[in-house]
Amino acid sequence: MITELEERVLSLLDEDQIIEWTQELVRIPSVYRPDRGEGEEEAARWVEARFGEIGLDTAFEFVEPGRPNVIGRWRGADGGRTLMFEGHTDVVTEGDPNQWTYPPFSAQIVDGRMYGRGADDMKGGLVAAICAVKAVVESGITLGGDLLIGAVCDEEGRMLGIKDFVDQGWAEGVDAAIICEPEENHLCIAQKGVMWVRVTATGKMAHGCMPRTGVNSAYPMADFLVQMHDLERTQIEVYGSDELLGEPSITPTIVRSPVKGEPQNNVMPGQTEAVLDVRLIPGQSAEKLASEMLALCPQADGQGNPAPRFDVAVIEARAPTSTSRDEPIVRVLDQAYRDLTGGEPVYGGVPGSTDGTILNSRAGIPIVTCGPGNIHVPHQVDEWLDLEQLIEATKLYVLAAMRFVGVRE
Repeated sequence: MITELEERVLSLLDEDQIIEWTQELVRIPSVYRPDRGEGEEEAARWVEARFGEIGLDTAFEFVEPGRPNVIGRWRGADGGRTLMFEGHTDVVTEGDPNQWTYPPFSAQIVDGRMYGRGADDMKGGLVAAICAVKAVVESGITLGGDLLIGAVCDEEGRMLGIKDFVDQGWAEGVDAAIICEPEENHLCIAQKGVMWVRVTATGKMAHGCMPRTGVNSAYPMADFLVQMHDLERTQIEVYGSDELLGEPSITPTIVRSPVKGEPQNNVMPGQTEAVLDVRLIPGQSAEKLASEMLALCPQADGQGNPAPRFDVAVIEARAPTSTSRDEPIVRVLDQAYRDLTGGEPVYGGVPGSTDGTILNSRAGIPIVTCGPGNIHVPHQVDEWLDLEQLIEATKLYVLAAMRFVGVRE
């Protein structure tokens, strides 16, 4: 049941402002384009300004040039819990703008949807968190603990922002975190792990009409990729399908041959490179799987034909996460959703990997991924955000904040 006090705080939400602020943030292109000197700074400055208007203690920290984190804290009573809302300011490329129905950074609203790169992933969720904290602050209530908002850079890349957030000590004392990624306001209590592996086959370049004078790197790499497909099937046979996350996967995402220089029709490549996007479910070990990959690299065939040298490098590895339904933050969100909507929450898992994996694995923080936006439209042309979900998420965050940290009379 929603209390009178909670109703009063919810009544302070300005739905028009929530939508307008989301439009403002979506209209700031925050694709990381180092060749153009573009990144997240303008979007981060917008967040910093909103934190200032609300009255949050604010820190603005550069992780790399043009790539800042913004952290805002509203302090309640000493000694209580701290709840973090986490979001990122970077967005992926819009691709060819001519393929979009509406300009990708226009934040056009049509039939209850806001269209634009980053509207769904995840500027809507970030604005929902900001506006939820704003309503709590404007209510004048004294919380039993602190609210923290982390708006970080580089989630779509190497997650430098959240790693720096942890390294700088901001995660210390955080009791739970809501990752505001687009999950249709489902309660996602598990995330797949990720391992990115770069595999390089180095042979010897030669004329295409005289392949025996060199060592072709392309055929052995092709054989290796077929082996990866077989390895994926083996992993599924051994580890099965997780209830919330589904099956593990091994997906080649980049194949280059040659790795450097211009390809030519009559030149046999001396080097071929592949990058594999590996998604892990509980029970799998990234280290063990990397060793199995290395063991499957093609060797000399024993018939006098030289083989290229294979190198396997793990670019990044993050373990899968799982949060118990008995965790206080899960119980709070579960009941808040029921009270707010009158329905049962949908529990799910995140097929990708969010900043939450870093908060969980490096700082031990229980996480729930729960935010507005369709699960399937991030990174697509004509990305859109459902505005009803945006408002619902903001209300859900208000209730979660008040109930998790408590209110002092």
